[in-house]
Amino acid sequence: MKKLLKNKKIVFFDIDYTLFNVDIFKKSDLKRYENYQEVENVLKILSKKFSLGIFSEGEENFQREKLNKTGIEKYLDQGHIYIMQGKNLLIKKTFERYKENTIFLVDDKLTILSQVKSIYPNVFTIWVKRGEYAEKQESIKGFIPDVQVTDLNELRNIIQ
Repeated sequence: MKKLLKNKKIVFFDIDYTLFNVDIFKKSDLKRYENYQEVENVLKILSKKFSLGIFSEGEENFQREKLNKTGIEKYLDQGHIYIMQGKNLLIKKTFERYKENTIFLVDDKLTILSQVKSIYPNVFTIWVKRGEYAEKQESIKGFIPDVQVTDLNELRNIIQ
């Protein structure tokens, strides 16, 4: 396991509905691999100042295929990619190693952001309010994400 520098800023992204446009993928009979329009430019800009990682749920090979086929894998620090089934069960194990760092978590699932924040209150939570989960999401008692966005372009003014 690589030793992390203290006070390093790391931005973790979920994949589906945060970076990857699942609606286009579904409408194309699972043939078109596309991110949301702003994703590549935002990752390119952020990767010049911060380490970028993934904290996502799903089958690892399939999720990595999305990163590869959309061309954004090059902006990510391979040492900060966590793709797993049931990511809510591995929050503590994953984020424990980053407790000396400044962490930003960008996700479309308010439940994940809430769970991470309850264990690691210093993680800066950013709710991307788009996609099927965000549309159905009811508020979670006692939790408000640090920031809510609808477009990742907004991150350029938030993450500094």
